[in-house]
Amino acid sequence: MDFVYLLRVLMKRKWIIVGSAVIAAAIAWYFTKDEPLQYRSISQVSTGFTTNDVVKVNEDNNFFEADTKFNNAIVTFTSPTVMSLLSYSVILHDLANPAQAFRTLTPEQKQSPVYKAVNLNDAKNVFMQKLNSMSVLTSYKPEEKKLLEFLKLYGYDYNSLASSLNVYRLERTDYIQIDYRSENAELSAFVVNNVYGDFVRYYRFVRNERSEESIDTLKNLLERKKQDRVAATQKVASSGLLNIDDANKSSFDLISSLQQTLDDEQDKLTTNQIALNSINNQLASLGAPEQSVDNSDVLELKRQMNAANQTYINSGSTDQNALNQYNNLKAQYQAKIKSVGSTLGSSASSVDKSSLLQRKSDLEVNIDAEKIHIASLQGKIASLQGNVNAQASRSATAQSLSKDVDLSDKEYLDLLEKYNDAVDQSNALVNNFHQILVGQPAIEPEPSKRFLIVGMAGMAALVCTILIIVFLTYLDSSTKTPAIFSRVVNLKLISLVNFTSLKNKDISQVVANTTTTESASDKRRENKFRESLRKLRYEIENSGKKIFLFTSTRKGQGKTTLIQALSYSFSLSKKKVLIIDTNFCNNDLTVALNGTPVLEKIITDSVDDHLIKEIEGASVNAHAGMIYIIGCSGGDYTPSEILPAQNLLQQLHKLIPVYDYIFLEGPPLNDFSDSKELTDYVDGVVAIFSAKHIIRQIDKESIKFFKNLNGKFCGSVLNMVQLENLNDV
Repeated sequence: MDFVYLLRVLMKRKWIIVGSAVIAAAIAWYFTKDEPLQYRSISQVSTGFTTNDVVKVNEDNNFFEADTKFNNAIVTFTSPTVMSLLSYSVILHDLANPAQAFRTLTPEQKQSPVYKAVNLNDAKNVFMQKLNSMSVLTSYKPEEKKLLEFLKLYGYDYNSLASSLNVYRLERTDYIQIDYRSENAELSAFVVNNVYGDFVRYYRFVRNERSEESIDTLKNLLERKKQDRVAATQKVASSGLLNIDDANKSSFDLISSLQQTLDDEQDKLTTNQIALNSINNQLASLGAPEQSVDNSDVLELKRQMNAANQTYINSGSTDQNALNQYNNLKAQYQAKIKSVGSTLGSSASSVDKSSLLQRKSDLEVNIDAEKIHIASLQGKIASLQGNVNAQASRSATAQSLSKDVDLSDKEYLDLLEKYNDAVDQSNALVNNFHQILVGQPAIEPEPSKRFLIVGMAGMAALVCTILIIVFLTYLDSSTKTPAIFSRVVNLKLISLVNFTSLKNKDISQVVANTTTTESASDKRRENKFRESLRKLRYEIENSGKKIFLFTSTRKGQGKTTLIQALSYSFSLSKKKVLIIDTNFCNNDLTVALNGTPVLEKIITDSVDDHLIKEIEGASVNAHAGMIYIIGCSGGDYTPSEILPAQNLLQQLHKLIPVYDYIFLEGPPLNDFSDSKELTDYVDGVVAIFSAKHIIRQIDKESIKFFKNLNGKFCGSVLNMVQLENLNDV
């Protein structure tokens, strides 16, 4: 849709648009004249959801949960329960203090069945009981339903209070603000202050109830975990495996110590054996036979010395008496060896050999003692290792039981921590809510919104009217502009003829510009109308054709008026025009120009002079000897059905020397076939379309006929175009 055209449509209907806005504003002004003044009170509550400047038992401060907490608190503020408690408080105030009541009923309200059905004393008791117990009235009980209707009569019901109460979070703060507007400043302050108290009571009640259930559940779980912990500990104690790890550790330490001693003894044994081999080699090099000596005493001392050493080793190297006995026997043994050596020869070689023998004897004693000691150590180590292997399975069992005890301890301590947190939170319940701003009665009422309402009503009516006009214009698919006509019809457009009112006017005078029109707009339309006719006249003259059929797709397109006006325009340019009314279904031309209905009766011959005289006699001079009309009787028939075989239409070209142009009017193509028959008698066809009508499917079928006229179609005329749309191309 062309924006310029749409703008013109709106400008054309500007008074309708402005008038609707003014009427809507006037209506809003009338209905808001009795609007009561509103007094606003506000209260602010600190929640503690987002701040940590106070001491808290729970240091967790999850800001991501703050929005949810705020929403929960706001929903609780406006919940039916809190609103009901507030309504009970307000109604009790009015009933207890009639002289200072916020609202008083009118005499008509006091005579209503709702007011008469309630006993005020009983009502006060019920309201007080509901307020103390934090329960709500229900409509299921007849008596309580009456009280609900009583609250509604005062305007203290849930819907009335909630509609004027606004609870919201102040942006980027920790505060919740409570707003209330009413016709009474004291009532507004009372509501914002009491709703906080009712909220805290209800919030504490709900949270306490929920917390007690959670704490009881945690307490039961804690007791069960405690019993499991005691049972696991007792199981470990009864198994006798409490010190198994310590015992294993002592055994490993002793094995390690014995192993170190064994290694030392084996090193000594190896050293002594090497020394013994060296002495034997030295004795062998001396070559002297050894003197036989009775060494039975020596052997006995050696045996006793070894026995004392074994006793000392078996005692774990702790028996001091066994050690002393070993040292004494060793001293006796060495003395005995010396006494035996003294009996040998006194030569130098004898002394060396005696010394070697003494050393050999000592080494042999030491080697035997070390072998016995090594065997003893190996036996003890083997015994201890056996004990350790036997206790390995007992250690695994002890570890499993120990893990059970540790797990029980951990579960118990975790649950104990949760229980303590729950108790702390329960004790600190709703302590973070504080009313930091107490509501005060407003000194002045809120600014009236009457002007805003009136302005919005006018603006809404203005916008709605514009939208309706635009919507109707969009739905209007009539060919009201040349652009729409070219897009929808797609036929050659030879002229535009604007609409002008011809009521009580002579067309000839309008065309000749001899009317006495006083209105400037009418004068402008008539001037444009004449100019449009001149353009159409030029197109007809420039076509080179003389005989034209004017037809349309439907009736009411203005063919009759347009033919008359065009004929008058041709007469002004000294052109003689013959009009033949061939619209048998509607002979308006015959009636308008006072023509004689003789077309159906005219029988022509081949003599041109006789034909011309006959036509001149049959035609009627319609205007100044320049326009002639041959009328028809009209009826329900077509040209081929009513006209004689030698009819006038067959001889039209013979009339050209007498008449400059011959115009025929045909019936609409959508309803009749006459125009299709008449195309055989004319040089050109002109289609007339009205800008007021919509092109429908049946019109499109007739348009196809125009396109298939094989050169006879001269073009179309868009008639009755609004003056402002003429230039919309």
